[in-house]
Amino acid sequence: MSSPEHDSVTDTVVLLYFLLVGEAELLVELLDGVIQVPRAVYDPEDRALPKEALRHSDLLSEMRQSARHYEVTARTGDAPDLHLDRVLAVDTLYDTGLVRVVDMTPEELAEAAGLQSRSVTKYHPIRAPLGAGEAACVAIASRRGWSIVTDDDAALAVMRSIYGTDEFEYERIRKLLMRAGQERLITKRRANDIHAEMRGLGFWDKGTPFPDT
Repeated sequence: MSSPEHDSVTDTVVLLYFLLVGEAELLVELLDGVIQVPRAVYDPEDRALPKEALRHSDLLSEMRQSARHYEVTARTGDAPDLHLDRVLAVDTLYDTGLVRVVDMTPEELAEAAGLQSRSVTKYHPIRAPLGAGEAACVAIASRRGWSIVTDDDAALAVMRSIYGTDEFEYERIRKLLMRAGQERLITKRRANDIHAEMRGLGFWDKGTPFPDT
């Protein structure tokens, strides 16, 4: 797909992996200066929750759940403190206006709830309901005609089902890195290195942005 020519909404996986490799500013640049997310992905009000609430993941946005995960793994020695610090950098990005929360309309909230229900498999070609972040992104993107920035195959399958075609705007991580190399925001080698680092952290994409350089 071509680069977005209008607003976009980004899911947790894309934001998380760019944060984990220390390249959030690159994602900001690729998305025209701001990463827009629903509250299901990042909610700044999570920071005001009491410590007891942080133990209950259902009360937290997905980014705060990720921060909680890396806090635990840092404490047990299964992951470096650097990962936690990088995930928590999302708070600074929000405070400086580089991450913007998109509040959903009642219609979008209702659609997102439906996409998280078990009945969704009757209406769309997916095997399980979408997660909260992906459902919110699909609802926003489909109703507003925005680009969706995701690497979730099920979310993209629902988008195709809604549109009845592949003719909707979306970008995956590999496409973003390809665009970064093509637009000379970074070198092609650096794009490959970022992709490899993401894969080392658990990102599931098997390809590479560019042939060996």
